[in-house]
Amino acid sequence: MEGAIILHETLHELHTKKQNEVIFKIDFEKAYDKVSWDFLQQALRMKGFSSTWCSWVQAYVQGSNVSIKVNDQLGFFFQTKKGLRQGDPLSPLLFNVVADMLAIIVSRAKTNGQVKGVVPNLVEGGLSILQYADDTIIFLDHDMEQAKNMKLILCFEIFCFGQAKEHESYYSSLFGCKIGKFPFRYLGIPMHYKKLNNKDWKMIEERIEKRLSNWKEKLLSYGGRLVLLNSILSSLPIFMLSFFEVPKGVLKKIEYFRSRFFWQYDNHKKKYRLIKWPMVCQPKEQGGLGVQNLDIQNKCLLSKWFFKLCNEDGIWQ
Repeated sequence: MEGAIILHETLHELHTKKQNEVIFKIDFEKAYDKVSWDFLQQALRMKGFSSTWCSWVQAYVQGSNVSIKVNDQLGFFFQTKKGLRQGDPLSPLLFNVVADMLAIIVSRAKTNGQVKGVVPNLVEGGLSILQYADDTIIFLDHDMEQAKNMKLILCFEIFCFGQAKEHESYYSSLFGCKIGKFPFRYLGIPMHYKKLNNKDWKMIEERIEKRLSNWKEKLLSYGGRLVLLNSILSSLPIFMLSFFEVPKGVLKKIEYFRSRFFWQYDNHKKKYRLIKWPMVCQPKEQGGLGVQNLDIQNKCLLSKWFFKLCNEDGIWQ
């Protein structure tokens, strides 16, 4: 979660200080399916794993057969030549070993002076890479030589700041990638150097509406609706609320969905509300029903970052 905060603050810093920087957003296409077994073994040996462990991993990843199911009919089994099995508990750990090699390569290029990090005034030595599993962001100075060095490593979506904006098409053609548009997604969160507007929160409203479309309110008692309201509906926007202050218009729309689900068993017929919604959100000890107050929860979740900033050591201190 800290990676999303660091990226958001970096974007804001680059935009407000009008710095000349370039950002690459890397998407690993079919990441698990394209892991090279030979490269995995090389990565394990570089990280100091014993030959016995490496042989176990080799037997584990290469000892499976797969088949393709078409019209409920299984085809012939065959053996794959690369990739990791989806859903296996060990696969995410092995993939992280492989993905971490990218961070090591970028770090070595930075040490050798081939590339430089951004915002060195905020992060000692400059920020070069943010990586969480297959969600990766690369930061680069506006320098053509550094760009050519980086081309040897990877490629993706590109975002330019300052004078680098004038050479955006050159960077795009050099790396063979498309020019990205704000906001872009990192760890499922929309990222922008500006404050998110109501349109950027539309996905939360759509997720709630999609979930409500599958529920039959008229078949549920008030107690059943209250349980679904607290356990599911109130939890859908929590991840976004942990990073951004929710706009009043979006909060009003979310509260409308929650209130309608609780009081109105038929979406096509209006039903009289027996009590104001803020009273329903009061704790049970104060006469309410204990429905989560999203406005208060949003402020508490954001206060958590202020507490960490004041009391803990982190990359943004």
